[in-house]
Amino acid sequence: MEDLIILYSGGADSTLLLKMAQLMGKVPFALMIDYGQLHKEELKFAERYLNKNNIPNMTVKISGYDVNSALTGSGEKGIYKGVDIHNVCARNSIFLSLAAGIAESRGLKEVWIGCNWEDREHLFPDCYQEYIFRLNSTFEIAFSYPIKVYAPLLGLQKYMVHDMLKFYQVDEKDLYSGYGEFK
Repeated sequence: MEDLIILYSGGADSTLLLKMAQLMGKVPFALMIDYGQLHKEELKFAERYLNKNNIPNMTVKISGYDVNSALTGSGEKGIYKGVDIHNVCARNSIFLSLAAGIAESRGLKEVWIGCNWEDREHLFPDCYQEYIFRLNSTFEIAFSYPIKVYAPLLGLQKYMVHDMLKFYQVDEKDLYSGYGEFK
């Protein structure tokens, strides 16, 4: 039986979350979301990694979510003022709501997301500590029991994430970034 849901993309942050959960003796359930991202290989790569490592998982497809960003829609970059070119409007709100709903249906109480400090620095509004804090307040009343969202990497720089992955002997070939560069 799984202990928690991890939003999984196949990148460094979510892969580190899997390792951390396993090292803590937890059984993670990985949730991948097809939200119309232009880099479809991300999902195939992530699914292969999870299956190879016997990690229970599922993919949820969201149709009609074609907001413009460097990652979705037309791929147009920099169209929203004050945020990163890769920002997808409300992405984490939608993903975390789906994950919490799936957690409730499976009797789980935790959802982990791989936000890190650089996400905050690069102006992803749904990667701030305040966002996670307020979302948890909502999730205390939005479900039949409180579902808690954790962002264990929120204070880490990306180099720290990579250093930890090296320490845990995760090969960079086991990571995939949909941002067009290794992140």
